[in-house]
Amino acid sequence: MKWIPEYRDDVPRVERFNLIARITHWGHTVTFLLCLFTGLILFLDGVDWLAFIFGGYRGAGLVHRIAAVGMTIMLLFGLIAGFKGLIAWMKDIGRFGKNDIMFLSIFPLDFFGVPMKFPPQTRFNGGEKMNSLVLLTMVTLLVLSGYIMWFPAIFPAGLVRFSYPVHDLAMIFSTLMVCMHGFLGSFHLGSGESFWGMWKGTVRADWAQHHHAIWYEETYGDKAKSEEE
Repeated sequence: MKWIPEYRDDVPRVERFNLIARITHWGHTVTFLLCLFTGLILFLDGVDWLAFIFGGYRGAGLVHRIAAVGMTIMLLFGLIAGFKGLIAWMKDIGRFGKNDIMFLSIFPLDFFGVPMKFPPQTRFNGGEKMNSLVLLTMVTLLVLSGYIMWFPAIFPAGLVRFSYPVHDLAMIFSTLMVCMHGFLGSFHLGSGESFWGMWKGTVRADWAQHHHAIWYEETYGDKAKSEEE
């Protein structure tokens, strides 16, 4: 059984994510994972084997800081180079309505294999919108608290102390969301086509029409064509 479906270019496909969005996504993914694994060395006891991979605790700390700077650069790249896409993303998240609530209410059944008929979704479904909001908040907290901890001399002592639990909690919540996002976006049956949207930029047109009917109609359907005319 294949979890990620085979990429097919012999069927109609539509663009889901442009190059800037994909670079930002994968750049953030790599730097986040590096920060996560090197950070776990400091967060957990008994992971000397993990420290060994990065050349010891000192090496892990160095990689952690380099990856943190890399993550910041990728976030700034996405903000500046992909500003129009960022605005479109935020607008779609703001379109949270009845269909999204219905999606969230029945998705747990679909997750465990019960066939469900979902209401029409926009570019991002209700679950993706919630994931976006949580991750955006947690990553912002991670970055801000991380730099405060890195340069404690220039910040009030109380703020520095407060940043440690904030950093830990943001790491826990963001890791949970990233794991869920990775599984649902790549390996969950029926959702695997979305992986190709972030890897090659396009998804099957029939998949887009089925999973994101509102977005498909507005972007590629009769409504979009009539507006172009």
